[in-house]
Amino acid sequence: MTSGERPRITVLPPEVAARIAAGEVIERPASIVKELVENALDAGAGHIEVEIDGGGIDRIRVRDDGHGIPPEQVADAFERHATSKLRSEHDLFAVRTLGFRGEALASIAAAADVDLTSRTSGEEAAAVAHLRDGRLERLGSAAAAPGTTVEARDLFVALPARRRFLRTARAETRAVADTIAVIALAYPEVAFRLLADGRLVLSTPGTGDPRDAIAAVHGADVAAALVPVSATRRDEETGATAEVAGLIGPPSLHRGSRAYLHLVANGRTIGARSIAYAIEQGYAGLIPAGRHPVALVRITVPPDQIDVNVHPTKAEVRFRHERLVYATVADAIRQALAGSATPLAPMPIALPGTLAGWSEADEAPARPMDGRDVIAGARPASMLTASSITSTPSEPAARSTAAGGADGAREQAGLGISARLPMLRAIGQIELTYLIAEAPDGMYLVDQHAAHERVLYEQVLTARRAGIPAAQPLLEAVVTPLSAPQAALAIAEADALAELGWGIDPTDGAAVILRAIPATLAGRDAAAALRDYLDRMDAEERLTGPDRAAASLACRAAVMAGDRLDGEQQRALLRSLEACATPHTCPHGRPTMLHLSREALERSFGRR
Repeated sequence: MTSGERPRITVLPPEVAARIAAGEVIERPASIVKELVENALDAGAGHIEVEIDGGGIDRIRVRDDGHGIPPEQVADAFERHATSKLRSEHDLFAVRTLGFRGEALASIAAAADVDLTSRTSGEEAAAVAHLRDGRLERLGSAAAAPGTTVEARDLFVALPARRRFLRTARAETRAVADTIAVIALAYPEVAFRLLADGRLVLSTPGTGDPRDAIAAVHGADVAAALVPVSATRRDEETGATAEVAGLIGPPSLHRGSRAYLHLVANGRTIGARSIAYAIEQGYAGLIPAGRHPVALVRITVPPDQIDVNVHPTKAEVRFRHERLVYATVADAIRQALAGSATPLAPMPIALPGTLAGWSEADEAPARPMDGRDVIAGARPASMLTASSITSTPSEPAARSTAAGGADGAREQAGLGISARLPMLRAIGQIELTYLIAEAPDGMYLVDQHAAHERVLYEQVLTARRAGIPAAQPLLEAVVTPLSAPQAALAIAEADALAELGWGIDPTDGAAVILRAIPATLAGRDAAAALRDYLDRMDAEERLTGPDRAAASLACRAAVMAGDRLDGEQQRALLRSLEACATPHTCPHGRPTMLHLSREALERSFGRR
């Protein structure tokens, strides 16, 4: 074709069009699991078992005890837009089922080899279908219990470009576990069972009690602590109604990520930022900044007041009366939390390392505690250990108290002086968040959490490069219950965790055996430290791989906004920050400090 010739419009071959359409529905193994499980739920299943091998890339098998597919309809089930759930376009505006477009089986068959076995209660034998390359290869019959079993193998084997974009088997296993966990919470009356490479990952009892489902997914302690929520509203002008019910955690129960906040609308798990915001606003001032509530909130509206057809994978919905839904959720949260606004208990914090070279005369007096400190989650100086943060011996150059020695250390480290900080003198702490420091070139305002993150991050990387993870072995191994997503994450990131000092052995179900923790977390409750660390790692979006694990550890171990630091600890933190190779930002790129030069100060006060 010459440069001036226009490309001819042609109709794509059916198999190419099918694979393009499949790409909109099937992104990874978890997509197949979601579609098949939703079909099973629509079929009235009471028990659903999911088995995967190789993260679902090699094999996915979903078996249910639903009402099955009649033999004469099996072939039609794999046609595009074939569905038993819609009869006209008007049905789209009052959808009562999870799957309704008739794309799932056709899309799965276009992305993998599929075998289906299905039997209705009125048939003596099950119908069997084998599909290869999206085409029905053979129909037959076999003995089987009532229900449907779908097996998909070799995902994207005919689409190597798509297959290359899949993540590791461990990461895909975790995505499948996340998918099953949130659906299990939405359907506590259904018993779910997930096995990965023969290992039991998740099992829910199907009793119908949401607490039992939450206990299976997030642990019995979390389930026991939750309180019920309930609210109903009606808009008299429009006649619209919204009902909210569920379970939420008290203010004392909070986590480091939003993975414990679950929203269900008309039986469909959803991601709605405005509704999640309404829930979190109810906890404003009751939980520390950067922490998130635990909640399972069910929203019920008439089917014609919710649009579930606004996203290719049905991951989002649109409420016709969103303000009404928002207000109903906010009411439910406020009513449930009324009288529960207990003050946050101070938590002990250990600052690792040793302190030397500073006298008691240099220590800044600690400000007395007041009511605001308690509400903000402040930790008084008496709760801090005497130890503080300093550079590790493995750093390329040791700091010297003399200016010449400091410059020499910078040159030995191969860094220009401008890339390093000058000697900083601690003046004090404001808002229990920022350190004020004086230097020859002006004044510095240092974010204590971001600065400590940077210090710990570089220490962790140094230890990792040396091949000697700074681990603290536990006197006794601890069997640590985790949520199903946390357990999957721990297994998916096992190598990165081991490099940081975590000693973890997997078990069947949502638990691990904890044998060691990173030295930076020594002195803390080991099981709680692991759970919180995994939450932070799950929420980490800016980094990947080993750096993600190191940044999560640094964030978990660092002092927080609201932590009171005494004079010794302030000085030790500044000394360690001066020794960092990249002191000006935390591992996520956030600034650690603001600098006001001497010249700027003089100009501001009219001295120049």
